[in-house]
This record gives sequence, C-alpha cells and structure tokens, in this order.
Amino acid sequence: MPNQIRRTSVMAGVGQYRQRQLAGQAGVNPSLLGYLGRAMSLEFSAAQQYIAQAALAQNRAELDFAHEFVVLANEEFRHASELTERMVDLGALPAGSILTPATPAMSVLESLSVCQINEQQLIDLYQQAYQLSRNVGSAEDAELFGRLFEEERAQLVRIQQWAADYQARLQAVPKMNRGFA
Repeated sequence: MPNQIRRTSVMAGVGQYRQRQLAGQAGVNPSLLGYLGRAMSLEFSAAQQYIAQAALAQNRAELDFAHEFVVLANEEFRHASELTERMVDLGALPAGSILTPATPAMSVLESLSVCQINEQQLIDLYQQAYQLSRNVGSAEDAELFGRLFEEERAQLVRIQQWAADYQARLQAVPKMNRGFA
C-alpha cells in the first residue's frame, strides 16, 4: 500500500492529521527520481529568481510587474510542492537542492529575459522527463511531467507577452507639440 494513511500517534495533536507512510523505492526508476529532484531544484531556483525580480521591480516603482513576479513565484512553489508529493509517493524524500543564484536586472526587460531562460530550462527538463516516463511505462509520472511542461510553456508565453507589451509602451512616445498650447 504505497499511500497508506496512519491516523494514530503518541504525540499530542499529530493523530488529527492524515500522514502518509513512505512506500519502498523498489521498482522505481532512479532516473525518474533524478528528474523529480532536478525539476524541484529548478522550480525553487525560478521561484527565488521571481521573488528577487519582484523586489527589484518594486524598488524601480514598477508595481504591476512586481505583483506579476510574485504570482509567478507562487506558481513555481506550487510546482515544487507537487514534485515533492510525487517523490514521497515513490518512497523518496528530497535530498536537498542547490539553487541557482538570483540574477540582478536593471530593467523590466532584463528581468523578463532572465525569467525566459528559467522557463526554457524547465520546459526542456519536463520534455525529457516526460519522454523517459513514457519509455519506462510510468503513466502517472508522464501525466505530471506533461502537465508541468504545458504550464511552463504557458508561463513562458505570458512572460514573452509582457516583454512585447513593455517594449511597445517604450516605443509609443507621444508627439511633442511646439510651444505651450
């Protein structure tokens, strides 16, 4: 029973919450666990990057972008949570993540460029993980990686649209009238 629920505990209050028992790792493809761990590291790195970009945008008084970066960070944290849950379902726990340092950006366009790189890394990883999952017959992992692939592609499109909209705003310089009329 990989997802057996234990409801009793000698610790006060613990018995109130459902707890998962870890299943054994027997029969789990180690490459799948590797992809789950790498994806989790990339998701946490992306979330850290988006939080940093939100703070930078806030300092530049670009509050609409700051808010959107926080939304992106929360989406990445949700992805990391889903990956962790899948690892637990397979009988593993995260071994630790090495995060990519946040990259400084002096403008919204620089921030969005960095974000596009993060998203492309995740897209590439999820595409590879999806293929492996299908090749080894792991339908549940293929569904997870396929869905995350699509969500990351949608995020990339959203980021690309923000960049295009921002560039359009910069190029839309109002015509100056002569004099003070």
